[in-house]
Amino acid sequence: MQKSGIDKPYLSVAIITFNEERIIEKTLSAIHNWVDEIVVVDSYSTDNTKSLLEIFNVVLYEEKWKGYSQQRSFAISKCRGKWILMLDADEVVTNPLSTEIKEAIKHSSDFDGYKIKRRFYIGNRCIRYGGYYPDYQLRLFKNNGKAYINDREVHESISLEGQIGYLKNPIEHYAYENIEEYSKTLDKYAVLASKEIKKKKVYMPFIRALWAFFYRYICRLGFLEGKTGFDLVLAYSKYVFNKYKLAANNKNKLLML
Repeated sequence: MQKSGIDKPYLSVAIITFNEERIIEKTLSAIHNWVDEIVVVDSYSTDNTKSLLEIFNVVLYEEKWKGYSQQRSFAISKCRGKWILMLDADEVVTNPLSTEIKEAIKHSSDFDGYKIKRRFYIGNRCIRYGGYYPDYQLRLFKNNGKAYINDREVHESISLEGQIGYLKNPIEHYAYENIEEYSKTLDKYAVLASKEIKKKKVYMPFIRALWAFFYRYICRLGFLEGKTGFDLVLAYSKYVFNKYKLAANNKNKLLML
């Protein structure tokens, strides 16, 4: 178990992994020498992830994949710290953020959790426009039972029954190597997300996709990212179209039974 030098409270980090050899070493290198505990739940990775995890002396659990929400909930349940920082395997804590986190958990009595903004990267390029920044997420919270993972197929988040503060420094989110990888991931997410909207009365996939493109490209200034911004917003709009189209098709199949 890593020691941060903070007497009380101490901090656990919860991460879920599956085939993360591309980035996990960078993620763990940024936290291993100042947090007290790193809990990783791995879904039997088939690449070099497990070997990299062993370098950092994490508390490792191997669990068959049960969905994003359940995996994260399991990881959180294994954390012993008075505070928990939940990270994705491709998120890197910057030095200014680590200092801010240590100060927040050492002195805070007013807040039960903190939201942290994320910088979204495609390869080594930071995307600031189009709805990708600041993307605040509740990631740091007291381990007192007030925080829980929302039960969703994808894009799961933390809900907290308590006071929430905001940290100033961001997490670096090294999400995808390129647009093609981003688009393929959204295709997978569309299948999962379609299950969550299956009870909607109106789907209108084309109209929703068109609005998503207009909102992100124009209202959220995605055009300022040039061709990359256009390709990102186009991929996201395709995702919106696909999830509503799939939901509508699945509903029609049920009505025909």
